[in-house]
Amino acid sequence: MRLLLLLAVLCGGANSSIVLQKMYGRITSPDFPNNYPNHKERTWNVTVPKGYAVRIYFTHFNLELSYQCEYDYVKLSSSGKTLATLCGQDSTDTEEAPGNKTYISIDNTLTVVFRSDYSNEKPFTGFEAFYAAEDIDECKQLFDGEPLCSHHCHNYVGGYYCSCRIGYVLHENKRTCTA
Repeated sequence: MRLLLLLAVLCGGANSSIVLQKMYGRITSPDFPNNYPNHKERTWNVTVPKGYAVRIYFTHFNLELSYQCEYDYVKLSSSGKTLATLCGQDSTDTEEAPGNKTYISIDNTLTVVFRSDYSNEKPFTGFEAFYAAEDIDECKQLFDGEPLCSHHCHNYVGGYYCSCRIGYVLHENKRTCTA
């Protein structure tokens, strides 16, 4: 069994995917804090409970800079939409590197993809990032262009509920109030 596991690790190739389902964690480029290898792709799929979003920020960022980050990059996406494609170095490439920005997922999932091309002119140390689940304030969201609750919206960690003014009753849809 150990031999099969070792063979799977050794023969796994340059690409790998990691599933993270904790409320917070750390993500680093391969071999961080040492230089990252050439021709490597790694994907982290972060999932937190429904009612939460994923907030991520970088504490170290040092990747090869290229036009439109086509060579080495970190791509953040959620719900099929790209939130950011990042490359370069925090100290010099402020347009492409994350700097002090934080990124928040659209829903309870965040995909982080690191990719390095076949070569680098000089060594780069990669990145270190931290993520955490953050409660979504559902009461600030709209439903078909209207507030989520017709009268009162009460947000709590991981969810929300609606209530009505005196003299009204909450409809079966749990959102609208009727007299």
